[in-house]
Amino acid sequence: MIINEIQLTNIGAYKETNSFNLRPENGKNVILIGGENGAGKTTLLNAIKLGLFGSYGYGFKTDNAEYFKKVQSILNHNAKRNNENNFRIRLDFSLVDNFEKTDYILYRHWRFSNDALKETFDLSANGIHLSEYEKEIFQSKLKEIMPPQLLDLCLFDGEEIARIISKDLLSEYLQNLSKVVFNLDLFETLETDLESYSNQSVDVRKMEESEQVLYDSNLREKELRKKIILAISELKELNLKRDELSDEYQQLKDAFEKYGGLVKSERDQIVKEMNNIENVRKQNFEKIKGFVANLLPFYLTKGLLSDVRQQIQDEESLQLFKQLDTKLTDEKINNVLHSINGSFKENAGHELKNQLLNLMKPEKEISQIHGASFSESSLIENMFLSVSSNAQQECLDIIDDNKEKLNELQQLREKLKINDTTNEFSDMIQRMEETQQAILKLEDELSQRESQLEEWKTELDGITSAIDKIQGTLKDSEKTKSSFIESQKIITLSRRFREIQLKKKLQQVQIEASVMLKRILRKHNYISSIVIDHQTYNVLLLDSQKDYVEKSTLSAGEKEILLISIIWAIFKCSGRKVPFIFDTLLGRLDKTHKAAVLTEFIPNCGRQAIILSTDTEIDENNYKILEDHVAKEYMLEFDVARKETQILNQYFPFRQTGVNL
Repeated sequence: MIINEIQLTNIGAYKETNSFNLRPENGKNVILIGGENGAGKTTLLNAIKLGLFGSYGYGFKTDNAEYFKKVQSILNHNAKRNNENNFRIRLDFSLVDNFEKTDYILYRHWRFSNDALKETFDLSANGIHLSEYEKEIFQSKLKEIMPPQLLDLCLFDGEEIARIISKDLLSEYLQNLSKVVFNLDLFETLETDLESYSNQSVDVRKMEESEQVLYDSNLREKELRKKIILAISELKELNLKRDELSDEYQQLKDAFEKYGGLVKSERDQIVKEMNNIENVRKQNFEKIKGFVANLLPFYLTKGLLSDVRQQIQDEESLQLFKQLDTKLTDEKINNVLHSINGSFKENAGHELKNQLLNLMKPEKEISQIHGASFSESSLIENMFLSVSSNAQQECLDIIDDNKEKLNELQQLREKLKINDTTNEFSDMIQRMEETQQAILKLEDELSQRESQLEEWKTELDGITSAIDKIQGTLKDSEKTKSSFIESQKIITLSRRFREIQLKKKLQQVQIEASVMLKRILRKHNYISSIVIDHQTYNVLLLDSQKDYVEKSTLSAGEKEILLISIIWAIFKCSGRKVPFIFDTLLGRLDKTHKAAVLTEFIPNCGRQAIILSTDTEIDENNYKILEDHVAKEYMLEFDVARKETQILNQYFPFRQTGVNL
């Protein structure tokens, strides 16, 4: 769409008939309109929208009393007082539809009749006046090609951009912009209408089970997607809040260290000593615990342990005696004696055996009680040796040491308490602790929210698979011919299409916006690429090393450049040919960024760029930068005495001061 000319008759401060030729020409796309505040720039913008859309531009479906009340407020007061009764907006514009260009001239008239305001609307296309029916067809077409929401988005209002940046509304703004520019709002409207139809025309109680499941699944999918988008947004806010608390804690910590170094050093030393004592006491406690669990029962039964040990030793001697008695027969002893040179008595072998057995035989008669194995007897022996050692005294010494350590710990705690309650940094310490607790609480909430989000995403995947499965089941059924099933299929298909299309378009937008941002931004290597989440529209910035760059590190002017780069990229990737209107866009930019916007952005933003500016925003230096791209220029001058705006066919008077432009 190109706005060729606008003519205002008794509209706002424009008394009688005033015309603006807005046609780009000779490859120059800029229409420069200067004026001080209150000169009539805003009236011009409102007149374009009112002329094109009438009551629809204000959100009304038809003309009504509220609409005419708004119209009366913008009609010229002097003309109304003089009963001139001639108020008109004439718009000359061009549209390309199906690769065919059509030139339109639109007239919107207002006249008072019996103190009531009446509106008439005329339209011609390529010089031929259209009938009432043709005008209705055109208005429907216009709402598709250039709806009022889209015209609003083509307006780069410096004040609105500043509000978006200051209130961190970038994600919300991009979401609305993408829906309109990429026509995705039409699909959302279709889905809503189909859901409404399904609710009204289908008796859920009479549905078959598969239809009921499909219906419920589609509703649940919609609900889950809303929950997921909201949860991601809330997680973003919680993360920002946590980062703010972390920054606050770090500032408190830095201030504490800067102004309370000695106090902090002393306190840290006390805490360190307390930790060391606690560790020693813990080790001592473990030793005492081990002594009580392992040795104390045997100390209490030390006599019994000694008797058991002696009994086991006697049983071992008795066992050895019995084994020798069995093994050393008279015959074997005699054989041993005969193998030795010498002579022996006849019963020498028997006597030798008795003597050897006497050496092994226990001193007193005993009964076999334990029959302990070698390992068991070793355990008893080791336990006896442990009990016989000085372990009990070591344990008593450890207990005494723990008592001393406890006294030291109590003294240090008291010292720390006095230190924290009497020094000048006690409030700071308390705030640090409170901030830390708040951070921990937030991290816990973040963990729970992230867990819930993952659950919803998993459920959404399951719902999506279930919908596909049910539709596959119903594909060959006669039910697929029913309006309900078809509507549910269309809803599912529309949602899938929107998601895929949005993801694809935003990928293109990321590339185009990154290129434009690097061309305009003074810090050329600071931001390498832009990433836009297709679900949350959250904008992430990456440097050349692919590390994240926090948007909070950007100045207000740099954030404005980021926003206009993304908006421009969205329009470029949409393929829409629209006029761009800039109202006080450069007010918050520094000299370097102003020059970059005028050099790189404005000349490349489209076939038509209408700039509304004050002389401080585009001064003579900025005019020199922009001059080669200016097709038409005007200056609005408000006559206070006559209370009307005059249009001059030149920009501000500094051009007459002899500046060599």
